[in-house]
Amino acid sequence: MVNKLKKYYSKKLRNEKGYIFPLTSFFILLLLLFTYHQIQQIQNQKRIHQLNDEQYKLEMLYQKAYASILEEQEAPPYSYTFPDGTINITIPTNEQDRNIYIIKMSTDTGGYREVHVEIPD
Repeated sequence: MVNKLKKYYSKKLRNEKGYIFPLTSFFILLLLLFTYHQIQQIQNQKRIHQLNDEQYKLEMLYQKAYASILEEQEAPPYSYTFPDGTINITIPTNEQDRNIYIIKMSTDTGGYREVHVEIPD
């Protein structure tokens, strides 16, 4: 009886018709695609976080520049250096009668923004 069961299970596990390999390769392919997708998602989330951090730094530099324009008594150009970046403020040559300022901001990580601001009297 034990010999019959042994023969039955050994025949059942050996599948020489070719169905096991394509099925296992399909599942392995699905697993690899899922893993690749997860890695890409993590990389995208990391990049989005870096860009959000860069935007936050640029916005903080802009707020500092705007506040400094309101506080300064003398005419531009101004240049400020902060731990998170630098600010350069100038006035265009053809706009001396209006209060238009060019604010150039660059962060310590390489982000850059140029803003033209008109400040009311």
